[in-house]
Amino acid sequence: MASFFRIISCVTILIITGASASYSAPDNQFKNPQPQSIERIFNYEKNMASREKITDIVNRIDQTYGNLLENLQKGNRLVIFFDPAHGKLPDGRWQGGDATRRSSCTGLPEEYYSILISRKMYKLLNKNKFIEVRSTDDYMAVLRGMSDSYRDIPFSTTVELADKAGAFLIISEHLNNISVLYKADGRVNLPGIHVTRNGKGRKVLQFIRDTYDGFLTLYNKVDASGFSRSYALRLNKMLVAKGLKPNSWQFGAVGDTRFSYFIDFPMSVIYESGFISNPEEEKNLKDPEYINKIVESQYTALIETVKEVFAIDISGMYVQKAGAPSPDRIELLKLARLAIYYIQAVDSNKAVRVIREMERKYSGSRFGEYTYFFSKMKKNLVNSSRHFNLAAKYKRQKKNRLARKHYSLARKYLLRAPIFAKMHERYRNELNMTAVENKAGKSKPMKIKPAKTAAAAGVVKRAPLSRSIIFPVEQNQSLEKAIETALAPDAETLKKLVRSFKNAKNTYWKKTRVYSKKKKRKVVRWKQKSRKVRFVPGIYIVKLGKNLNVISARYKNSVTLNPNRYQNQQYLKNSCFAHDKKERTL
Repeated sequence: MASFFRIISCVTILIITGASASYSAPDNQFKNPQPQSIERIFNYEKNMASREKITDIVNRIDQTYGNLLENLQKGNRLVIFFDPAHGKLPDGRWQGGDATRRSSCTGLPEEYYSILISRKMYKLLNKNKFIEVRSTDDYMAVLRGMSDSYRDIPFSTTVELADKAGAFLIISEHLNNISVLYKADGRVNLPGIHVTRNGKGRKVLQFIRDTYDGFLTLYNKVDASGFSRSYALRLNKMLVAKGLKPNSWQFGAVGDTRFSYFIDFPMSVIYESGFISNPEEEKNLKDPEYINKIVESQYTALIETVKEVFAIDISGMYVQKAGAPSPDRIELLKLARLAIYYIQAVDSNKAVRVIREMERKYSGSRFGEYTYFFSKMKKNLVNSSRHFNLAAKYKRQKKNRLARKHYSLARKYLLRAPIFAKMHERYRNELNMTAVENKAGKSKPMKIKPAKTAAAAGVVKRAPLSRSIIFPVEQNQSLEKAIETALAPDAETLKKLVRSFKNAKNTYWKKTRVYSKKKKRKVVRWKQKSRKVRFVPGIYIVKLGKNLNVISARYKNSVTLNPNRYQNQQYLKNSCFAHDKKERTL
């Protein structure tokens, strides 16, 4: 009997030991001691795969940023990953040129100027013995002047390669360009009335009011250490001091999350060193001295920001300590990366927990500005998660209409920020699975309509008088000259049209309060009123009556050049007033 109890006791001990072994978490594998916030997050996490990911993220930041001085003193170098800006597509076209209709005023692709600037930046970085430049093999050949061609890669590939290289920072040399809708003939950005094309390739007459110019630096908004932002602001000051003009968008330094490596990599910036759609700026970008101003500022700002943020001076022959580095920046960077990890793992609750750790310690400190963006994200996550949980509840109860409503609200609170892309995908899938079924119990089939094909252009014919007129008025152009250019009438008709246009009025209805004798009180009545048309520079759609009187004249920012809908002699050659004898035109 005694032996029996001994056996039972041994079995019991084994069972208890086995049970405790299956639920106890292994010791963390952090290479350095961690702040309490990181320890709390790690201890709260019970999923083994997530624990491994947390360990990898934290160790990567410690190795690259936390041990930076130690690494440099050992002879290791600070790795800058140079992202290939656009590049050639498989069909041989430059991605920043004709392929996306973003060529410069002179027809050169964005990559042409990007290469000029990147090569000079590479030379400066390469001279510093504490910096190593990495990139794709073909782009490294371009930076070294051994090639003028490289292939386009997605941002996700840049992140993957930079991560493998243990990169400190990703940089990318770009040039700005504006939508084809705001450029003359799709290339030049100049004020005035220009022919361009819309997204479908159709000709559009566009009134362009402003030019777009100036440099811009996009910095990593989710870099909670503040390095990316500090670098962009410092670079901005240096370029302004050298006489360059900042872009009007946040005065040339913009926090952004649209690009994958702004989300998936700790520190990164994109330089937008001017508008190649602006003739004056393209001329400047051909000047070697102008480019020197740009790259010298980019390089010097980088060295000085490393000194400010990490208290390390790598400007001379030796690595020098330049004060005491703040461990708070490294802790914030870790917390930011862990919050992003949970967001991309579609785990709102754990992401919110991490952001609260950031807020607990830093929201009221001098680093509070770096937590602000994450606090905004937290509000979105909390509201979105609440609706997602309600949707899941209604789905279990087979209340599909209510489930769909709350799945839609869950997506709405996430806005369209790319950082929430995986959550959007998850919620969209749930939304689609709760599609309202018809009486037969099957989802209603989607009706597919064939795309309309554009009809072949017919022979240009003289338009009838009743057809609306495209009436452009250029800067410093008289009304008489504008009419003559738009309609090409004979001398007698021109005089009549000038009188009519000068007296043009638009009628409209307005609510007014009038006294009613019958009701003995004021009542609301609609009253027709008119307003004289002032033909200031711009584009107007004008309708004429039989006596050539102006029935209406409506201002338009842009109008499609459709000869079947509008008449205009300058652009459509179909004015009903034009002379029978047509001029020869090319």
